[in-house]
Amino acid sequence: MNRIFLISALALGLLASCDPIKEDGSFSVDVVSSEELLSGAIFSQYNDEQCTQPAADGNFIKFDIPNASSVVIYYIKPDGSEFRLSSARSAGVFNYVPLRGSDPNQTIYFRYINPNGIETVASHQFTLQVAAELSAGDKLLCSNNGSKKWKWSATSANGGAVWGNAGYQAGAQAGGADINGAWWGCGLEDGECADKFSKQLQHSAAGAITGEEYSTAYMVFNEDGSLTKYDKDGNKLNSGTFQLTDYKNGEAIDANGNMAYLKTSAGAILWPYAINKGGFTPESFEVAYLSVDRMVLIYADEGTGGWSECTWWSFASDDDAEGFLTSSDWTWKPTSVNGGAVWGNGGYLAGEQSAGDGINGAWWGCGLEDGACADKFSTQLQHSAAGAITGEEYSTAYMSFNEDGSIVKYDKDGAVLNEGTWSLDMTPNADHFSKGTLSTSEGAILWPYAINKGGFTPQSFEIGHVSGSQLILIYADEGTGGWSECTWWSFGKK
Repeated sequence: MNRIFLISALALGLLASCDPIKEDGSFSVDVVSSEELLSGAIFSQYNDEQCTQPAADGNFIKFDIPNASSVVIYYIKPDGSEFRLSSARSAGVFNYVPLRGSDPNQTIYFRYINPNGIETVASHQFTLQVAAELSAGDKLLCSNNGSKKWKWSATSANGGAVWGNAGYQAGAQAGGADINGAWWGCGLEDGECADKFSKQLQHSAAGAITGEEYSTAYMVFNEDGSLTKYDKDGNKLNSGTFQLTDYKNGEAIDANGNMAYLKTSAGAILWPYAINKGGFTPESFEVAYLSVDRMVLIYADEGTGGWSECTWWSFASDDDAEGFLTSSDWTWKPTSVNGGAVWGNGGYLAGEQSAGDGINGAWWGCGLEDGACADKFSTQLQHSAAGAITGEEYSTAYMSFNEDGSIVKYDKDGAVLNEGTWSLDMTPNADHFSKGTLSTSEGAILWPYAINKGGFTPQSFEIGHVSGSQLILIYADEGTGGWSECTWWSFGKK
C-alpha cells in the first residue's frame, strides 16, 4: 500500500500538501496529506473516562479530527508492533497509560485510508501520566510484573464446567469451585464435564472448535491494557484490549450492584460468547469475583432482573508467585502426613507437588503444638538452633512477605520474631519438579530448619507448589540424589 507519513508533530509544516491524484477518466480524488490530516484537530486530556476532570497530562484523550471520516489511532510498542487505541471513528475518547518507567512524552499515530486506497499517517506528541504503581485491580489482573496468564478453572457445576448459565443476581460469588446460582455449564474438551464445548457450537460465532476450549489455552493481561488470547498449543488466536473499572480494593463484590467491570474489545477473552445469543460477544462483563488467583465474570443484558438468565465464566491463574506471596499473610497448613504434619522429611525428587493436603514423597512429619499431629515440634528440638519453643510452632504464628522484599515472622501472639528479606526466581526446573526458587535471609521463614542438620537454616528453597492459598517448600543439599533425604514445609493462606 502507498503511504504518506509524517514522523512527528514537530515536522508539521515541513511537508507540502500532496497534489491531487488524477486518473484517466471523468473523476479525480484528492488525497489528504499528513499535514492536512491533523490540521484543525482538537485534542483535550482528562483524568476520567467521562471527560469531566481536565488535566494537562491526563490519560483519557478526547479527539475530534474533522478532515477524516474515520481514523485508526495507535502507538508503537517496544517490540515494533502496533497497539490500537481506537478505530473507525474520527471523534471520541481513547485511553493510554504508558508502561511504568516510560517517558511521559509519548507519540501517538493517526492512520487514514483515502478513498483511492492511499494510506496517510500523521503523529502527535502528548504528555501523559506514567503510572508509578499499578492500581489494586490491575495488579491482580496483570501482576506487579505487568503481565499475567489466566486459564480456565473447572467448577462443581455439571461436574467440571467452566462456562454456562445461571440465575442473575443469585448471590455473591465466593471464589471456590461453586458458582452461586448456576443452572448448567459446559466444560473443556480435555476435562471431566459431561457437556463439552464441541457440543455447544450453537453459542459460538466461529461454529467450530478453535483451540481455546482446552485446559492449556490461556489469555495474557498486560499493564498497557492489551489482552492476547492463545490456543491449547500456544498459538495466538486474538489480540485486543481491556480496562478494569469500578474495582474497590478491600470491598466485597456482591450481587447487589457493588461490582467491578471488565471492558474488552469484542472476542478478547476465552470463549467470549453470551449463552443462547447465537454468537454474540459482550464487551462489558461484571466482575463477580477477583483475587490474585481466581476470576469469575458475569454477563447479562441491561435490565435483566433477578434470577433471569445470565452467562458466567470461570478462570484461574497460577502465573503470579510474587502476587501470591504478597497478597496475604502465611501460616502453617497441616497435611495428611502423620495426621497433620506441617514440616518433615521425604524422598528427594519424588515427583510433582500439587494442591491438597498431601506431600509427594513424604516419609514423616512433625506438627503444631496446638494441632492433631502425633509428633509435636516440642518433641523435635534437636532440629532447632534455638533448642526451645519460640512461639512459631503454633497455628496462629505467621509470616508476611512484603512487596519491598522484606519478610516479617510473628509468633502465636502476633509478636515479631524476626525481620529479614526474600526474593524469587521463578525459573522452573523440571528435573527437580521445582516451580522456582525462594531465597531468604537466614532464619526468615517459620521453623526454618533443615531436618537432621543440627539447627542448620537454609537460605534457598525449591518451590514445590505455590498458589494464592498454598506454598510447599523443599530443601536438599546440593548434589542430593533421587529419593535421598530432603526437608519439606507446608504453608497456607492465613
